[in-house]
Amino acid sequence: MARKKNRYRSKRSRRSGTLRTWLKTALALLTLVVSVVLLSGALAYSYHQLLEAPWLRVEEIRITGSKHMDNREILNTLGVPRNANVLTLKMAKLAERLQSLPWVRSAVVRLDLPARIVVEITEREPTAVIAAEDTFLMDKEGKLFMQTTPEQSPDLVVMTGFSGLGLRKGSVLPAGPFNEVKRLTETIDKARNWLPLKQIAGCNWQTDEGFVLYTAHNNTPVRLGTEDLDAKLDRLRRVFGMLEERHLLDMVTRIDLDYSNRAFVEGNFPRPKAPHAS
Repeated sequence: MARKKNRYRSKRSRRSGTLRTWLKTALALLTLVVSVVLLSGALAYSYHQLLEAPWLRVEEIRITGSKHMDNREILNTLGVPRNANVLTLKMAKLAERLQSLPWVRSAVVRLDLPARIVVEITEREPTAVIAAEDTFLMDKEGKLFMQTTPEQSPDLVVMTGFSGLGLRKGSVLPAGPFNEVKRLTETIDKARNWLPLKQIAGCNWQTDEGFVLYTAHNNTPVRLGTEDLDAKLDRLRRVFGMLEERHLLDMVTRIDLDYSNRAFVEGNFPRPKAPHAS
């Protein structure tokens, strides 16, 4: 007869094995938790020590590209505390702050280790003064980025005639008038050798008729229209030369150049003397 197995001892062995496995697993988990806690503490301590490290404190902020802005305005906008630790600064956030400045077209802020911040500014390029409900600087993209006065911007042509378009700071000039203003300012810029800006009192833009330029001398209106501006200004140069040569410039009241090859000059000119009868 076969001998029966001791089932009682077998069950006790299985329970004992399960308990040992559970204890090993619990001990391993405990060891892992303790290791993570110790590692986290070590990392936190190391990070805290880095925050206190004198060699990671900002020693210099170098600014490049600013022509119209004062560096103090840029530093105040950045808002970097004195002796700030570089690990606490977010360069993208600092660059975003600079975008709020009217003159800033783009800004890059980067860290030059160990303790220098470099700020690279690209400023807007003003091309004209646009007089609408208020007076604004316009950049090369047509954005009215900053309020100004003609006296504050003597190196730019003042363009009037834009009231009623709802323009305000931050607006972009509509494409039609912007392209016309751009063409005129580029043409005037090429003529500066004989027509400096100090001789131009301003320009008035009209939707249907284009531009009328006003001379600083006697505020004489010069009708230009919108087409062939280079040729028209060259014609104006010749007209001025002729009038100066004949000492008639002070008598001119109006010049119309909005023709293909002609110029009409109006003024209080002396009448030619009638010939004496012989």
